[in-house]
Amino acid sequence: MYSHDGYGLGHFRRCLLLAQKIQEHLTDIEVLIVTGSSRAFFFQLPPETRIVTLDTVTKDQNGQYIPRNDQMSLPETLARRRVSLSRALREFNPHLLLVDHVPTGLRGELLPLMADLKSRGTRLAIGLRDIIDEGAQVRSAWQKDGCSQVIESLYDYIFVYGNQSVFDLGKLYGLSPSTCDRLEYLGYLRRSVHSSTHSDQIPPPFHPPRSGSRIVCVSGGGEDGFPTGYAFLESLESHPHNLQGTLITGPFLSRAHSQELATRFGSNKNLQVLRFTTHLEQHLETADLIVTMGGYNAMMEAISTQKPVIVIPRVFPRKEQWLRASIFAEKGLVRCIHPDALNPNSLSAEIQKALAGPLPPTPEECGLSMDGIGNFLTRIENIRKDTLLQRKAHPNGKSDLIGA
Repeated sequence: MYSHDGYGLGHFRRCLLLAQKIQEHLTDIEVLIVTGSSRAFFFQLPPETRIVTLDTVTKDQNGQYIPRNDQMSLPETLARRRVSLSRALREFNPHLLLVDHVPTGLRGELLPLMADLKSRGTRLAIGLRDIIDEGAQVRSAWQKDGCSQVIESLYDYIFVYGNQSVFDLGKLYGLSPSTCDRLEYLGYLRRSVHSSTHSDQIPPPFHPPRSGSRIVCVSGGGEDGFPTGYAFLESLESHPHNLQGTLITGPFLSRAHSQELATRFGSNKNLQVLRFTTHLEQHLETADLIVTMGGYNAMMEAISTQKPVIVIPRVFPRKEQWLRASIFAEKGLVRCIHPDALNPNSLSAEIQKALAGPLPPTPEECGLSMDGIGNFLTRIENIRKDTLLQRKAHPNGKSDLIGA
């Protein structure tokens, strides 16, 4: 599995979820996750799964990639990533390479390897989330980067972790008719209370202190979650007796912002601030209401609990979160606040309405298919059978990977 992870934790966490499900339900499969996430080793790995990390990048205020290591230039960082990626794939020699989200890899780093992988019998699959960005933006970017052509000519499988009836990815992004015919809409990837930990290693029960309604706020990886977290804490500090709040900031929140939150809200006994937790799902399960940003994983975790959910989506550098949150709000799954309208009063009002109202419908009642993981596992099992047969028929069909 490959995830570029230029920003936040979402791509890596999706790979980790799928790896965990593979190891729970299938046998005799080794998984290698090659990732650009600098926090990958924070997470517990399932059996027969290991990680190779690439030099990490993030995005500046203009949405452009920059190295996390300020002692290196972007060209140096990208060159080091290509060497590490080539070495990892050459040594692992995968039957299947599953690419998350970016068809060509970060700045095209997969392109020098893909044809050679195919020549040695490796199948190539791309896994796309339900929505990437506005249609015009993606069509322009994919035309410029050659992503549409790569998907059409090099990928053996095209998985979409969503429903065509919710977001018709092929139509939105102007993919060719032949490519649209090969799109496999697997359904959304439901997250459960133990989805981040292997079933043989379930963490101890989570019992938070209880006094009044408990609200949990998740602000993504943390790099751009400060406004959401601050507004959340400020909206609850005037309700010390009937509302308890837990903010999970994400590990990428800056040290200055962490200090500001501690100084401003540290004396409030009904408020709790956590930078990172390996028990996120347990926090959500024990909440009466969830406030979250609108990333794919965060939304799946929130709506899977069938608790009231308030979404404050990111709108820059992509509209992906806003588009998803808007559609889900129209279906009655969540409440949505545009970040431009976010303030303590608006959030407090939505919290009160959500707590006083009925529980939301299930995703299935709103027309969402949530069986993406089961469908994914079926595809993996079928691909394994096919590739094993192919390699037995052509045992010497190997060549040296290029690009190193």
